[in-house]
Amino acid sequence: MAEDALCTIMFTSGTTGKSKGVMLTQNNLAENATCLDMKIGPHTVILSVLPIHHAYCLSMDILKGISLGSVICINDSIMRMAKNIQLFNPDMILMMPLMIETVARKLEEVREAGLPAEPVRKKMFGERLHTICSGGAYLNPDYVDLFAEFGITILQGYGMTECSPVISTNLSWDIRKNSVGKLMPNCEAKTVDGELFVRGTSVMQGYYKMPKETEETLSDGWLHTGDLGYVDEDGYIYQTGRRKNLIITKNGENVSPEELENALSVNHLIKEIIVRESEGVIEAEIFPDREYAQNAGIVDIRAALQALIDEYNVNAPAYKRIYSLKVRESEFEKTASRKIKRS
Repeated sequence: MAEDALCTIMFTSGTTGKSKGVMLTQNNLAENATCLDMKIGPHTVILSVLPIHHAYCLSMDILKGISLGSVICINDSIMRMAKNIQLFNPDMILMMPLMIETVARKLEEVREAGLPAEPVRKKMFGERLHTICSGGAYLNPDYVDLFAEFGITILQGYGMTECSPVISTNLSWDIRKNSVGKLMPNCEAKTVDGELFVRGTSVMQGYYKMPKETEETLSDGWLHTGDLGYVDEDGYIYQTGRRKNLIITKNGENVSPEELENALSVNHLIKEIIVRESEGVIEAEIFPDREYAQNAGIVDIRAALQALIDEYNVNAPAYKRIYSLKVRESEFEKTASRKIKRS
């Protein structure tokens, strides 16, 4: 079979609009799974917790695992992940940031209680787990240090279905916790008006039966990622937001809502947050962690959230200040990969 033959059509998550069918070739997937030596030995036990239709699962769990001679264990339910960690005793797990955040909150409680790290590590992660790979959304860089206290290395990466999907990843011997990692060997990147463009053998053929969208996304082999950021001199990528989500204020200033969301979401009272423009001002819509509020003795949740926003606004430039707060009673609608739908 030809290397450029269509292998699969995988659909984007649809977080900011209509889901699109991404046409990936045999070579796209093979290159993405095998071009980087992550120094993972044969017989490494990988617990696969993401859905099989997720591009990260297909490339990094299944295809990379097979190419390395790994033992791939399929997690049958997210509700049984803790049980399956003890059952399969994995060396590595690939997780979405939302999963890592849930575990991180438990680790922070353990740390605050002064419990010894090693028994907790074995109880939560088994005897062998040493690495968690993360991608698909923002991850609080402080979690890298937190998990390291319990003997777990977090490798944050970056990618998109259109790039099969991995574009960059941190490496166990060279972690830069504020970066989403070093460019894959088969990728090159540049910035055009602040937007990241990527080119390489992992870039898709195009969108299935969507020629207009394909033409808008691909030019001269360059994939327009829609992500804002930059690449440093060592080839490490730093993200600052999404072009589609960018807020343009009345004064013509550009505000990345992700920057504000990340600054506020470090507080445990905020479980989920979306920042957007509403009626000419920046608004934060928040789904609070009511269990945390109860345990912390917080009675007036709205007042507590407003206090957090007021504290943020004190040090924020005027054009980045949040002037409206909406408190949700239920979680935001999410995609199959647990990303919040913004539209």
